[in-house]
Amino acid sequence: MSSMNRRMFLSGAGAALTAASLPAAAESTPAQAPAISAGLPDVAVVGGGAFGAWTALWLREQGARVTLLDSYGPGNSRSTSGDETRQIRAGYGSREAYSKWAVEAMRRWTVREREFGRRLMYTVGRLQLAPRWTSEHDAQVRIFGGLNRPIERMTPDAIRQRWPQLDPVGMEIGLYEPDAAMLRAREALIAVGEAFERKGGTLRIIRAMPTPPVSGRMTALALDGGSTLSAGQFVFACGSWLRKMFPTIVAPKLDTPRREVFLFGPPPGDTRFSWPNLPVFSEASYYGFPDFDRRGLKVCPVGGAVEMDPDSDERVVTPHYVRRAYEYVAQRFPAMRGQPVIETRVCQLENTVDEHFLIDQHPNMSNVLLAGGGSGHGFKHGPVLGEYLGRRVLGQAVDETYSGMFDLAHVRTPL
Repeated sequence: MSSMNRRMFLSGAGAALTAASLPAAAESTPAQAPAISAGLPDVAVVGGGAFGAWTALWLREQGARVTLLDSYGPGNSRSTSGDETRQIRAGYGSREAYSKWAVEAMRRWTVREREFGRRLMYTVGRLQLAPRWTSEHDAQVRIFGGLNRPIERMTPDAIRQRWPQLDPVGMEIGLYEPDAAMLRAREALIAVGEAFERKGGTLRIIRAMPTPPVSGRMTALALDGGSTLSAGQFVFACGSWLRKMFPTIVAPKLDTPRREVFLFGPPPGDTRFSWPNLPVFSEASYYGFPDFDRRGLKVCPVGGAVEMDPDSDERVVTPHYVRRAYEYVAQRFPAMRGQPVIETRVCQLENTVDEHFLIDQHPNMSNVLLAGGGSGHGFKHGPVLGEYLGRRVLGQAVDETYSGMFDLAHVRTPL
């Protein structure tokens, strides 16, 4: 992107968007609809997931006139953000920028819980298992020290002593982050959408598509049924749909791999595998959550590159991943061996090759901001991402460190 184009979304490159310098706007967010500011552009945000819904809410709270459009609505089952639970953790190995955002996001989730009048975040801890200690673990411990966050290095014997129901066989270390938490994902997005409408935003359940540029700008969205919607600024934060909307610019930089999730029913009366008696757990090829809301122990085998169409593909689990899930549960949680799968879910991710977010101005339309590439870790950052994206739309200062991580030039195309 040219420096002139970047300045149309960025200004004043000195203010850092970090845990130390983010404005405390969330504590004073207006409970009702702010007045429309004549000095701000009308904004259309396409996509009601973790990126788009939070962006629309923040912009509305600044006084912008905002329309949020989603084909199926916030929290829908086709979306990457539509599951019941997601985790929020600050552990990112050596990627300190994301750790800082995650810490700030935790604070903002707490503030928003009070505003929304519902509990969305549940402290549970996160246990990261690994066969050996690496430089990434060293970096994570160092970063947590700088952020004044607790973290604990655990041996297999220490893990067995604290959680006898979990067998770390084959693993040599555990890195435990006690402040990590679970989020009610689907319910959170419904709450954000309701707050957005309560504060005067317009939410439309309709498919919206980009239109060709006119003199270097987009003038309107094309809506199903033949109508259009005009705006001064456009944000496309539509997750797995982003590559379908921009097949030339975005599709080569994003994958939408399929993921299959399994919930195993515990034995009768056995609460050892339920929150808060078991942490969120992760390792190279699997991750999972404790039984929450009596839905079952959640396990997701990762890996595989089968692409998924978020609109048309059926969401039925396959024998290969059923077998992998059963084998993992039998090894890692011996008392769950032979317990039934009581629920399944199939979703898709939207991954960049290096798992950095993709956030940048469209190279051919100066009033279009592209936002996606959540890469399996974007949901937790929603309250912070919403402000970051909103500031870029309004031409306000953001930290160029993040902009450089996220722009199209730095998001590599898979080989």
